[in-house]
Amino acid sequence: MTRGGKEDALFGRESLFRQKLDQLRTTGEIKRKQQIDPMARVRELEQSSLLAGTHGVVSSQTPQDLQKLTLLDSLTELYNHDSIMRIFKDELKRSRRYKQNESLIMLKIDQLEQVEQSHGKLVSDSLLKGLSNFLMKMIRDVDIPARYDATHFAVVLPNTDLKGTLVLAERIRSKIGFERISEMGQNWSVTVSIGVSAFPDHSPSPDELIQKAVQACAIARMQGGDAVYVSQ
Repeated sequence: MTRGGKEDALFGRESLFRQKLDQLRTTGEIKRKQQIDPMARVRELEQSSLLAGTHGVVSSQTPQDLQKLTLLDSLTELYNHDSIMRIFKDELKRSRRYKQNESLIMLKIDQLEQVEQSHGKLVSDSLLKGLSNFLMKMIRDVDIPARYDATHFAVVLPNTDLKGTLVLAERIRSKIGFERISEMGQNWSVTVSIGVSAFPDHSPSPDELIQKAVQACAIARMQGGDAVYVSQ
């Protein structure tokens, strides 16, 4: 990230990621020193096909809605895939430059597919929303949570070594089994599989670190779930 550049204005630094995420979730807007035209951001995303098919909806949205649309996942209200990819790549670039550690957690609800097959998508969506709220309570202010894809959540841990990351991952795994997460009438108890990768331990490449964390998460699931697995 370039100091004072557009990315800094959009995302901020370290704990500011969480401050801005909290602002988006509660008020729907990011407070900035300088006003940024949200329509300009939407046009930019439309041109790069990141918002393909949404043009008809954009004109009816408020500036606050547009900020949430471009940055957050609509269900969990965590950073979406595009946001976390940009954040992670920029944070890793900074970590390489200043010789700092950087870690990534990838996690998935073990029972998600079975719940959706048995009880429907509304229930599985409620579990995803419940997990997002749980993560917001568990992680530190400097950690950056996101919905990576339909079933995986990601947490970027700036300036955190592998040992510290494993402490947080194990705390998430051990405590979620006692948490009743749901946005609907019935409370569900679930377990999670967690994969961990870290810089510089496993790779200097953001794409490879993500791939390794996803693979580690898959291995944790294949070994029975409710586990933390470190990339090899």
